[in-house]
Amino acid sequence: MIKVTKVIMDKKAWLFQPSFYLVMALYFILAYTTLGYGERWAASLYPEDHYFENIGAISLFVASGLSFYIFVRALKTRAVTGMHWLKLLVYLGLALLYFFGAGEEISWGQRNFHIQEPAGLDEENVQHELNIHDLAIFENNELLKSDTIFTIFWLAFAVLIPFGSFVWKRFGEFAEKFTPIVYWGIGSLFLFNYLGAKIAKSIYVRAYTFQTIKFGQAVQEIKESNYELMFVFLSLFVLWDLNRLISEKSGLFSDSNS
Repeated sequence: MIKVTKVIMDKKAWLFQPSFYLVMALYFILAYTTLGYGERWAASLYPEDHYFENIGAISLFVASGLSFYIFVRALKTRAVTGMHWLKLLVYLGLALLYFFGAGEEISWGQRNFHIQEPAGLDEENVQHELNIHDLAIFENNELLKSDTIFTIFWLAFAVLIPFGSFVWKRFGEFAEKFTPIVYWGIGSLFLFNYLGAKIAKSIYVRAYTFQTIKFGQAVQEIKESNYELMFVFLSLFVLWDLNRLISEKSGLFSDSNS
């Protein structure tokens, strides 16, 4: 019989507790209030390689590591779970996607390691950085902008698929064979952050005084950082869900509390 990672396997786990969601919601609100704190705070929070970007990049690296661990664990226990190979690829794909996102966030260490971008890239990149998402071909097309693609991804993965699974049981049973179904509470935090950014734009536009970074970009930095932090908790839930499945299939746990 396989060894199961020691986790709380019922819904008393902290990821299901209202206190966790309250703390995260308060953190998001506090993050947006910094838009009215003045230039000194803004200079420490919004520029490249400062607080919000660093939190986002670190979060994505952590989410990538967790997702790779999930993939390896799922692969090793496939004989027990009978998991479809497409779901394994989703785990691996998430690990690679988060890693790519983290690298793009810090321009693959260009500023940290003083890397010179390849000849020609400087002209094609609207921010003159060593990354792909700021290339003119993407930035000049609303459908291809990184923010648009990112929004479609989290909206589908963290909100629409879980909602569809909740309202249509047969869809949920089908989808769960090929992808992890994110807990609805986590999806609600993604929506809360999205709405928070919209509200912050209307509340703090007159209070924002930092000239180095435009107001819209400052809001974007906060919003992205919050999303990226949430991917850590989303990954922890996916790990919890995998451990639950392993326990069920190995006869160590009965999902009577779900």
